[in-house]
Amino acid sequence: MYKQFNAVVFILSLALSFNSYSWDKIVSGKVLRISVNSPASSKRNVMVKLEGGDSMCSLSSNNDTAYINKSEAPDTYDVFVSMLLTAKATSTGVKLYIDKGQEGCQIHSLDLL
Repeated sequence: MYKQFNAVVFILSLALSFNSYSWDKIVSGKVLRISVNSPASSKRNVMVKLEGGDSMCSLSSNNDTAYINKSEAPDTYDVFVSMLLTAKATSTGVKLYIDKGQEGCQIHSLDLL
């Protein structure tokens, strides 16, 4: 009985130790287009569109691109942009972890594949 209890406690603590954050959508593909906007015209400083044209998040509109906002990610903004430019220049795939943002689908994490 004691061993079973310890096993249950161990499994529960292991399960709870993982990041339980759930993204709105995770999309993968090659970068088709990168667009840059003036902060005066849009909060979407850098917008990304992947090949294939699938929706980037579950919004009913404004979901064909995903964006990075410098004011919301000042510490990692330059790294995001560098990784996206590298992916575009080398035709390397990316995986984008996206949530709904103020102006559409907002990128919160990025992997080069």
